[in-house]
Amino acid sequence: MTINYKDLVLEELNYNSYLQLPQLLNLQHLRSNPQHPDEMFFIIIHQTAELWFKEVLHETTKLVAGFRENMVSRALKAIKRIGAIMELQVAQIRLLSTLTPVEFAGFRDLLKPASGFQSAQFREVEFTYGLRNPFFLNFFEKLPDIKKRLENIQNQPSVYDEALRCLKRAGYAVPEAVLGRDVTESPQCNEDLAALFQKIYEDPKQEFHWVLLFEAMVDLDEKLMLWRKTHAVMVERTIGRKMGTGGSTGWQFLRTREDLKCFPELWDVRNSIGAGAY
Repeated sequence: MTINYKDLVLEELNYNSYLQLPQLLNLQHLRSNPQHPDEMFFIIIHQTAELWFKEVLHETTKLVAGFRENMVSRALKAIKRIGAIMELQVAQIRLLSTLTPVEFAGFRDLLKPASGFQSAQFREVEFTYGLRNPFFLNFFEKLPDIKKRLENIQNQPSVYDEALRCLKRAGYAVPEAVLGRDVTESPQCNEDLAALFQKIYEDPKQEFHWVLLFEAMVDLDEKLMLWRKTHAVMVERTIGRKMGTGGSTGWQFLRTREDLKCFPELWDVRNSIGAGAY
């Protein structure tokens, strides 16, 4: 028997009312008619992904607060949770690969002109962590409030900027060229900053918490890259190299973004550590 959650009357606090399940479980509106048996699956995966992106952004406010308050341990706690969420996101997007090309084709055309590029929250995540490409603002021309929010984020320090300012306040010689760089652009690798990271890695003394933080940041960067790579593979597997439903080049464009890094110097330093040992 199918439960009609709209008919439930919730008069006191309980599991259903606290989680607002009647509302939540009635947000899956299929466009296919007759209903395609896999469209519900497709909708639920994307809705839950958006819920997790909301939580990533929520946790990121705590991460930034930790940096601004010079509480590295709190920042570390937050970034480890964010990384764990993105690991779940990777597993979740893989679920879409259980759609055969024929199954997805059965309702894909009904999605036009909607596109994953229109995910405002994922763009917020990327912009907040420093991957700031104004190209994506074009997808929100008809949604001025979202476009304005992204523009505001683009003009503020990124998570990486906040981490480096925290490192500076801790007494480390973070290069002024890095601290004063244009925050509206994605970060480019700075050799002097990479050299500073190398010193901390190789001789942290009583400051090993910075090494733990750096490794957690790399973990998160890895999960974000893996999410993008998994997304591109899933797209090629389900629709091949067709154009995206929103007019993008689809798989081809996704591939160009697979290796973007939020914390480039934390990757570059690995080229130098131990280089003289061989």
